[in-house]
Amino acid sequence: MNKCNPLIGQKMREQVSRWFTAEPLARFTGMFIDDKLRESIKFGQLTVIHYKMFGGSGDEVYAAAAAVELFILASDILDDLQDQDAPAKPWMQVPQSAAIHVASSLLMLSQQAMMECTTDNKVRIALAEMMNTQLLQAANGQMLDIMNFAMDEQSYLEVVKQKSSALLTFACMTGVILAGQPQQSIVADYAAEIGTAAQLRNDLRDLLRWDEKSDFLQRKHTLLTMYLLESLAEGDRWILDYFEGRLSIEDIESNRERFAETCERTGTILYGSVMSRMHYNRFVELLDSLQEASPWKTSFLQILNQEIA
Repeated sequence: MNKCNPLIGQKMREQVSRWFTAEPLARFTGMFIDDKLRESIKFGQLTVIHYKMFGGSGDEVYAAAAAVELFILASDILDDLQDQDAPAKPWMQVPQSAAIHVASSLLMLSQQAMMECTTDNKVRIALAEMMNTQLLQAANGQMLDIMNFAMDEQSYLEVVKQKSSALLTFACMTGVILAGQPQQSIVADYAAEIGTAAQLRNDLRDLLRWDEKSDFLQRKHTLLTMYLLESLAEGDRWILDYFEGRLSIEDIESNRERFAETCERTGTILYGSVMSRMHYNRFVELLDSLQEASPWKTSFLQILNQEIA
């Protein structure tokens, strides 16, 4: 599926060239798109593969995939600006007001690009309704994440479903609808499993970091930090004291190895790995039950395995 990346990138740049007539807006956006295209654009790839899975055969899908990736880029920018944990990104190296404006402009551009990807008004309406529903759900999930809302497993998984899974549903369902098919509940179901598996994998990585992206150092409520806090021995009290604000980062900055050992001893790492794999396996089961997916399963899994498996 990587061969579609240049086509998606081309469509993204065409939209910027057409609609962003202010030179600074076009220039900054071009920089940000260049950075995006050096990484994975799996959301656009998911749009393309679902279009083909459900009988689509035209080139219009690349314009739709570009619309999806323009939104994902806007989301990435806003997420990094909120978290302040990705200083190397180009949008973190320009005036913050400019980065915010580019992100908000990309949100509008993604909607315009989606409306231009087809001339079928019925499909346009279906795409717009689905897009707005999923992105509003993602907005709610992002706010809950920013506010550290999750306090238990159920509330955490609900945040993940809204924040991460909604974006995957948006990407997959765009391809389904553009192919002329109604929304498929099974696609939404396995998108939720993909999103949960990926988020838990990310949480496992970020639990063990010891920098600005560390969920522990940021005192972030995730399934793994909550599991860890419930599994501490008496000698691990410093972890709870830090998480609840009784110790500062200066008090514990030399404790990285102790922290990693505690995560291992309490079974937190194993728990995270097992939970991520469980949701991934559930996704595979759902995919196997979808007849349309059979010829595309290998390509689908290749897109995901670099990120999840």
